[in-house]
Amino acid sequence: MSELSRLDPLKILSTAELLARRVHERFPDSGLSRVSQELITLASHAKETSEWIERPNMKLRALSVVVVTLMLAASIFAVVASVRIGHQRSTFGLPELVQVSEAAVNDVVLLGAAIFFLFSVERRAKRAKVFQAVQQLRTLAHLVDVHQLTKNPDALEAGYAATESSPVRRMTPFQLQRYLDYCTEMLSIIGKIAALYCDGFDDEEAVEAVTDLEQMTIGLQRKIWQKIAILERNADAD
Repeated sequence: MSELSRLDPLKILSTAELLARRVHERFPDSGLSRVSQELITLASHAKETSEWIERPNMKLRALSVVVVTLMLAASIFAVVASVRIGHQRSTFGLPELVQVSEAAVNDVVLLGAAIFFLFSVERRAKRAKVFQAVQQLRTLAHLVDVHQLTKNPDALEAGYAATESSPVRRMTPFQLQRYLDYCTEMLSIIGKIAALYCDGFDDEEAVEAVTDLEQMTIGLQRKIWQKIAILERNADAD
């Protein structure tokens, strides 16, 4: 696969670092700035984790082959031993042959189930790693959403009447728009980090988890874009 058709974890990390600096410079000591630092942490872990997911686990595969080989040898030995013992008996006939055949079929079924289990261990371990990483990203996306939740552009209008429990408004329209822009950029980076985990891991359940997270971040971004559109409309009206 060419470099142009794959996501670069280092570029995603550098983008997250640049965004964190921009947020800190504009809103130092803010909750959003702390969230941006957590985004850097997850982005830095993404490279190592995605490479681990994509890389074949040769030790586990070799162990699976050895175990399957031993089980197959044991099954063959058991069948051969049963046949030899049966031939040594004068009463060995069709009923005994049926019993040996049934035992052999049962061994084959159990062996097949064991092979499936052993060779799916690696995929299940990688899938669990994706689920864990996606859950961390989902939590961070919700944190971003919480920080923008009370940033209401309507509160900046001249006729807005605040209540006693209304959040304190300290931002200018320009600052609020920058704040909301940073939130959308964070959500976009979260989606890109999630996509890294399935860039080289074609697992249906893992891809579904990543897709669900990407759809969630897009939905959250749409809500923020609506607020930005209101700010731009108000600016044009002025």
